Amino acid sequence: MSQKRGLVWPLIWAMASLSCTAPQPPPNIKDPEAAIKIAGIKQAAEKKDRSSIPALIAELDSDDPAVRFFAIEALEKLAGERFGYDYYLDEEQRKPSIAKWQEWLGRQKDVQAPGK
Repeated sequence: MSQKRGLVWPLIWAMASLSCTAPQPPPNIKDPEAAIKIAGIKQAAEKKDRSSIPALIAELDSDDPAVRFFAIEALEKLAGERFGYDYYLDEEQRKPSIAKWQEWLGRQKDVQAPGK
C-alpha cells in the first residue's frame, strides 16, 4: 500500500505542473523572445511568405546565433540565395553578406523594405 501511495504524489505533481503553464504567444518574427521569433521565422518559411523577407534580413544581424541560423535558412528557402552568409561569423564578418542582402532587397519588386 505505501508503495502505491508513493507513486501517486509524483503523478499528481506532474499533472498539476502541466495544467499551470501559460499560453504561448503566436509565432512572430518581431517578438523579442527568441523562441517566439524563431517560431515566426519557421512559419514564414513554411508558408513561403515573401513579405517577411525584410524582417528576416534584419534578423541576420541578431545577437542570437540561433535566430541568425533560422533567418538565413528561411531566406535561402524563400530567395534561393545565401550571399556568403554564415550565422556563426562575428558581426564584422557578417557585414558584407548583410550588405548584399540589403542590395538584393532593394532590387526586388515583389518585396518592400519596412517603411516603403
